[in-house]
Amino acid sequence: MVLIFRYLKTVKDMEKELNTVIGKDCSCNGSPTLRAKLISVGSLWCRLEVTPAMYKGNQSANCLVGTEFKAPTSVVYNMYFF
Repeated sequence: MVLIFRYLKTVKDMEKELNTVIGKDCSCNGSPTLRAKLISVGSLWCRLEVTPAMYKGNQSANCLVGTEFKAPTSVVYNMYFF
């Protein structure tokens, strides 16, 4: 049981690691183009911005590039580090 607690990330640890990737884009299922860039990090929510699609099938959603949305910090952490 003790080993499990060593691998659990605290909110502060997640915030610290996410602050290193602000401005970088990644794959995001919540984005209409399936790509998003991290704008800001909070303890509960992160703000992301829709970035252009990488594939031709999603090109129609490029009209929404620049739109901001929010997602839970734990979900954004998983997007970048897993």
